[in-house]
Amino acid sequence: MSEAVDLFLELAALPTPSGEERAAADVVLRYLGGLGLEAEEDAFGNVYARIEPTAEGTPLFFCAHLDTVPPSGELRPVVEDGLIRNAGDTILGADNKAAVVQMLEGLRRVLIENVPHAGVELLFTRQEEIGLLGAAAFDQTRLHARVGFVYDQEGSIGEIVLGAPFAQGLELTFLGRAAHAGMAPEEGRSAIQAAAKAIADLRLGRVDEETTANVGVIRGGTAGNIVPDRCSFLAEARSHDERKLGDLVQEMLDACAFAASETECELQSESRKTYRGYRFAKGDDVVQLAAAALGGCGHEVRYGLSGGAADANVFNERGLSCLNLTHGVHDFHSPDERIAVADLEAMVDVTVALVEGARAA
Repeated sequence: MSEAVDLFLELAALPTPSGEERAAADVVLRYLGGLGLEAEEDAFGNVYARIEPTAEGTPLFFCAHLDTVPPSGELRPVVEDGLIRNAGDTILGADNKAAVVQMLEGLRRVLIENVPHAGVELLFTRQEEIGLLGAAAFDQTRLHARVGFVYDQEGSIGEIVLGAPFAQGLELTFLGRAAHAGMAPEEGRSAIQAAAKAIADLRLGRVDEETTANVGVIRGGTAGNIVPDRCSFLAEARSHDERKLGDLVQEMLDACAFAASETECELQSESRKTYRGYRFAKGDDVVQLAAAALGGCGHEVRYGLSGGAADANVFNERGLSCLNLTHGVHDFHSPDERIAVADLEAMVDVTVALVEGARAA
């Protein structure tokens, strides 16, 4: 097996849910040390390394995250018929450990093959899966590059993500009045009834081609024979159109206020920006660089939009140009998650091609 496969199998065997990335960080630090690089960890635990430019051109940074969603079974990555999957009936962790390997191996190739480059930086973040926290905590002024890439979109190699949505989270709490459900129900005001009425009135799922909404968590009540005096739920809305997002969030708040009024309950609401969206054009320099690298490596170039967020959202909000690419991983966050050995290795070639393409002609 190749070094890329060996490194991936080592990383994929480590349980590293958000907040527990130490083992993966240690592997990355060991690998970078083996390349003769002095990697650094910031106060949050993000791992950063840089190699000085050897040619003129555009410096690049590459970013991947070390954490995964929590595994629900044994991590036993195996290679079967050219595919890497987990034999323990849980996630593989290729989101995003495949990208970690593809970037590390790409950097190794640049160094051992003496590929001229305009400067390369690697950043491996923590706690991406629970809100892009590592990227948000990283001091981006440390980056010399203004142009970067993340590989954090599932699908066959070749898709360039031109945009990701804006998102807003909501926490809605209904306050009613407790009463004995059998002896004096008329004296109570059911907070669960209020929340249920509100949720029933919300437009959830795919609202339109650019917009989605969801209620993901609901909590309330203390016993079956007590009219519940408190119920809360967590919701979110996403849209590629910031105006649509604002309108939908207000619509959701209005529906909750109406439900509270109808059930004689009080409503407490908290709305918070989850992340900002972004949009690239096909003619943008970073997009053309990616298209040339992918096409030069023999991949059909495709363009799409993402329904989720990645560390790219943070960097784009801060004024950098950071593009997200598919990297051959399929079925994120599921027991069917997998990557072909050929794709794991092919994105190493793409990484090198991006570095070469950023060098001044």
